[in-house]
Amino acid sequence: MTHPSVRIRAALLVFALCTAGLISGTVATTQSDAAFDYNGYIEKAAEAAKASKKQYGVPRAVTIAQSILESGWGRSGLSTKYKNYFGIKCSAVISPYQKGCVALSSYEYVKGKKKKYVSRFRVYSSMEKSFLDHGRLLDGLDRYNAAFTYTDDPDNFIRQVHKAGYATDPNYSTSVIKLMRTWNLYRFDGVSTPAPAVDSTGTLISSMAGLAQRSEAATGVPSSVTIAQAIFHSASGTNALATKANNYFGMICGTVKSTVTSTCTTIGGTKVRSYESLADSIKDQATVLSTRPRYAKAMKLTDNPKAFLTAVAKAGWSGSSSYVSKVYALITKYGLTKYDLAITATLTKGATGAKVTALQNLLLKAGMSVQVTGSYDTQTVTAVQAYQATATLPATGTADPLTLTRLTPDVLAGAKGTQVTALQALVKRLKYPVNTSTTYAGTTLASVKKLQKSHGLKGTGGVSTRTWGILFG
Repeated sequence: MTHPSVRIRAALLVFALCTAGLISGTVATTQSDAAFDYNGYIEKAAEAAKASKKQYGVPRAVTIAQSILESGWGRSGLSTKYKNYFGIKCSAVISPYQKGCVALSSYEYVKGKKKKYVSRFRVYSSMEKSFLDHGRLLDGLDRYNAAFTYTDDPDNFIRQVHKAGYATDPNYSTSVIKLMRTWNLYRFDGVSTPAPAVDSTGTLISSMAGLAQRSEAATGVPSSVTIAQAIFHSASGTNALATKANNYFGMICGTVKSTVTSTCTTIGGTKVRSYESLADSIKDQATVLSTRPRYAKAMKLTDNPKAFLTAVAKAGWSGSSSYVSKVYALITKYGLTKYDLAITATLTKGATGAKVTALQNLLLKAGMSVQVTGSYDTQTVTAVQAYQATATLPATGTADPLTLTRLTPDVLAGAKGTQVTALQALVKRLKYPVNTSTTYAGTTLASVKKLQKSHGLKGTGGVSTRTWGILFG
């Protein structure tokens, strides 16, 4: 029987698995978090896990992977509001690491049936305190003793924890191990990855989704096309092009010189471009497509991946008659359009109006210091730069599509605050009526539903990236 203090609710696990395609090794996202900083979360969690490993011996790889799985990369309500990353509940024993308790609804599957419970969960002051409490619970219960004979073997550690009854999900330890291998979390414990990730395609998607989105924000080349082309040309990162030259697009050394690399490598009798990194390979692909005159027609079709691919192929990218169908099939198979940036607007210094007002309110929502003036002035540039720095984006001060995508949150009925003020400014810009209050309800909600239906979306009123894209225009 699972100890009540550490029972993992099925709802938390389902959230973590479904939020971003984690078990398949991808960084698939919802419409509102298409550019989430996965590596940033890992680095933060790795730092927080140090104390638990030192105090209790729990491998950092295990702590990080469990926190990812159980908190949905730190985006569950329990972790964002209460710094509880493991669904640990309050009990008669007060933990030295908790600062209180909060009553919340949760779900558990009992004999295959989903049941609702109101439970009291522990509240922490920081991620580190949550991680320490997780380590304390594992270390303090005799049934987990077997796990602590594997403190230098993260895979077997979590297998023993699972076997001892930590979670009711039969695939729990497999899921944790998959995360450790996909993201090479073993490096934080100074041990080698036991085996390469099984899903090479998923791993490649994980590695390049954020890079492709940055490229799209800078050049307009659809992320879905970039990722699909890389899968196709590099055999999911496993062929000699990728492994020996970091060349993921079959780029050759010809009469036209690359602006990204001057190095060539001969593979299979052909001189191909060689890059320092996957990022450089993507940069070269995007530079070619976005600047060469022959691809100008394709760059006018960026909102339609299939049409874009067709134009690229006709312009000479590939002589194969099946190229478009094969690459587009990859976009369909892996749902790669979810990575395309729905927001295409770019706001720069000197701009004025509702879009700038919305931007300033979203910056406030993100914790930046800025006055809402409706004018993209110097203080707005500074605020955008500050936000970009915290989001590990190039601190240009320009609100490009990727910056706007990162800034826009999900807004549901009943929401309050500057995010609603931003929404209202954009809805009003499109000549729809809005409320005067900062609560997302009534007239504003009805207007958004109407707007969504007029653009072929379900009129739920829930605002995610697709709706923000329509609003920013």
